[in-house]
Amino acid sequence: MDSIISVKDMCLWYGEHQALKNINIEIPEKSITAFIGPSGCGKTTLLEIITEKTKADSGKVVLGQTVQIGYYTQNTPVEKPDTKVIDIIKRSTDSIQLADGSRLSASQYLTHFGIPPQKQFTDYSLLSGGEKRLLFLLSILITNPNFLILDEPTNDLDIYTQMKLENFLDQYTGCLLVVSHDRHFLDRI
Repeated sequence: MDSIISVKDMCLWYGEHQALKNINIEIPEKSITAFIGPSGCGKTTLLEIITEKTKADSGKVVLGQTVQIGYYTQNTPVEKPDTKVIDIIKRSTDSIQLADGSRLSASQYLTHFGIPPQKQFTDYSLLSGGEKRLLFLLSILITNPNFLILDEPTNDLDIYTQMKLENFLDQYTGCLLVVSHDRHFLDRI
């Protein structure tokens, strides 16, 4: 099986502190991989290097030629306050094709994840912190990336939305890389 990503001899220093030392990882296509460990051990930093948001001091990251990364970070992006919820989702596409071949419009997709039609035309500034996080997650999932990277995806999600995410990931056919402290979520996926 081909690798979707290969990390070779990755090292990163912060001043005199070596944060990552000789990291070597091969992630095969259509696999589910979880990075686990205590807070501050470098999991998010490694994701930042994989997604080229941070540059390592040494080593090499090789992505497959057709890799399309969807990266859900712990930081919610800033949106213009008067942007409508539905417009944030429609930036990428007007619909999503599910694993079973069916399609959901952007509005149906939002409704599926618990954002009803009346809320879809709400200004972004009126959403709660948890709703903004959910919208960020949905804006990534609707792009149907073949390599989905989720950094603490269940933080700020209610149980209903977490179950919807788990069900979505059950049908996901791409490669999944997850950082999470949520043992139930990791066991479930």
